[in-house]
Amino acid sequence: MKNDLYKNLNRVDYLLLVSVLFLVILGTAIVYSSSSYLAEQMTHDSAYFFKKQMGRVIIGLIFLIIFALVDYRVWLGLSPLALFLALGLLLLLFTGLPFVVKIKEAARWLRIGGFQFQPSDFARYALILFLARTLHQKRDQLDDLKKGYLKHVFLVMLIVLPIAFEKDLSTAAVVAFIAFLMFFFADVKLSYLIATFMTFFTGGLAYILKNPYQLARIHSFIKQMIDKNMMDWQLQQSMISLALGGFWGQGIGNSRQKYAFLPEAHSDFIYSVIGEEVGLIGTVGVLILFFIIIYRGMKIAQSAPDGYGRLLASGITACIGSYALINAAVALAILPTTGLPMPFVSYGGSALISHFAAVGILINISSQCDESYMNYSSWKTYKKRLNRSAFTDAGQRTKKSTRTAPVYTRSR
Repeated sequence: MKNDLYKNLNRVDYLLLVSVLFLVILGTAIVYSSSSYLAEQMTHDSAYFFKKQMGRVIIGLIFLIIFALVDYRVWLGLSPLALFLALGLLLLLFTGLPFVVKIKEAARWLRIGGFQFQPSDFARYALILFLARTLHQKRDQLDDLKKGYLKHVFLVMLIVLPIAFEKDLSTAAVVAFIAFLMFFFADVKLSYLIATFMTFFTGGLAYILKNPYQLARIHSFIKQMIDKNMMDWQLQQSMISLALGGFWGQGIGNSRQKYAFLPEAHSDFIYSVIGEEVGLIGTVGVLILFFIIIYRGMKIAQSAPDGYGRLLASGITACIGSYALINAAVALAILPTTGLPMPFVSYGGSALISHFAAVGILINISSQCDESYMNYSSWKTYKKRLNRSAFTDAGQRTKKSTRTAPVYTRSR
């Protein structure tokens, strides 16, 4: 198989790429609009946040290209090292060292060499990479509760617990949910998944009860569901933003809520500003773009050249989709305030760059896809199809090849 991206441009999922680029362009414009007043007050430069965002977008595009050009199996091979490094970075947050940045009593950031980032942004994709590798590699052991499945659950907890203990329960919950979906995609027994979900749910409730600020947030959300007049300030302003936008919006740059009314207008609540400036048509358009990304991501997973690619594409798609839909749900007062950014749209650094890199991996997998391996019903069916396909005897067909990595061939 010619798995070099240059030789497989006809297989690249351009619809996925174009959807991401549309979101980036819109997001960058809205970041400039929504942050201009705040930037002017802070730095006397209305384009301060816009300039920083543009720099990160350029870095992210470079990462996207690099990850798209490198075979995704290389990143899978490096996944144990990535997971070990991610765990180390998460544990550094508990040390209180000078490069640990504490904001609002939460130490979730590291500042190294002038660059500030959240280790959880790196950890979630390191976990996805490692799970894609080990869930496929050790799939036959997952039916054994003690020797296989619980070991993988323990691995997930190694990443989830440090994030939760840093008072970032929303990120911890989303990472656990993504891992849960990857277990589902790996065809783990339903009874195991139900038991795991109930255990995580109970543990999450116990954690919330021991943290007054989390409990207060839940109480506030329940009250507003009963009586909209008791809605907290952020969600009130979010609803006002969406209402002011109407169907067509006020026009990009004409938001009123950005004038210190709507908190975090350029990051957590940027979806509300989109509603105010671009209207209902803009908010629905953003959701359509994300649904396209989810749809294409799952199609890439279905037609991936091997089980590793299938699980990796599924995990990446679940991550991007979860963050996008949760952010929109918070802005619409459907979920409690979480502080999760919208991929490719919200202002950010490490989150934005990590999502770009993940899309690069999706593009690389799509460049090696074959539609004939789509729509298998389970991992066992998929395994049987591989056993009778050209994948298994590729080595015999390519004896002249000097490559050490497996070389796959497929009919066009």
